[in-house]
Amino acid sequence: MTLSIEIQKKPNVEDQRKVCKSNEVFELEEVQEIKDAVQEHLLFIGLDTKNNIRNISLLGVGKSNMIEVDLKSIVRTALITASDKVILVHNHPSNEVEPSIYDKDFTNVINKLLKTYDVELLDHIIVGKDKYLSMGKEKLISKEYVTDRGEFTKEALLMEENHKLKEKIHKLTNELQQYKKREQEEEDEFE
Repeated sequence: MTLSIEIQKKPNVEDQRKVCKSNEVFELEEVQEIKDAVQEHLLFIGLDTKNNIRNISLLGVGKSNMIEVDLKSIVRTALITASDKVILVHNHPSNEVEPSIYDKDFTNVINKLLKTYDVELLDHIIVGKDKYLSMGKEKLISKEYVTDRGEFTKEALLMEENHKLKEKIHKLTNELQQYKKREQEEEDEFE
C-alpha cells in the first residue's frame, strides 16, 4: 500500500517571524503599511502554536470610519492556513485607537466562532498613526460575551438539534411499530 502524505515545507529559520507582544505586531511591516491609510484596513495574522507567523492577509478595506468584513472569511482564512492562533489588526484613520461598540462586538463574536474550531484569538489590535491599542491587553475580549446574535445562533442550533431528535424519535417509533406488527404476524401464524 502506498500512502500519499502532504508534507509541509519547513520555512527557512532566517525568514521565520515570530510575535509574542502587541508592540511586536505594531512593528510588523504589513501593520506599518496600513497605520496611515485614509480607509480602514483589516489584517489577519495567522500563527502556529509557537507564535510563528504562518500568514498575513488583508481581509478588507472599508471607509474612513468603518470596515465590514464577513466573519466567515476570517474563519475560512484561519482554517485554510491551518492557523492555531489569530491576531486581527485594523487601523483607525482618525488616529483615535479607542475601540467602537462595533469593534468590541465584532471581536467577541469572532472569538466565539474561532473557538468552535479550536483556534485562539490572541488579540485584536487597533492602530493609529503613532499609537495602538491591544484589545486583549485591555481585557476587552471576553469568554462570557453574549450578544443577540450569539443567542440567536445558540437558539438556532438548539432548534436544529431538537428537529434531529424528533426525526430520530419518529424513526424509532416506526421501527417499534413494524417490530410489533411482525411479532403479531408470527403469533397469528402459529395459532
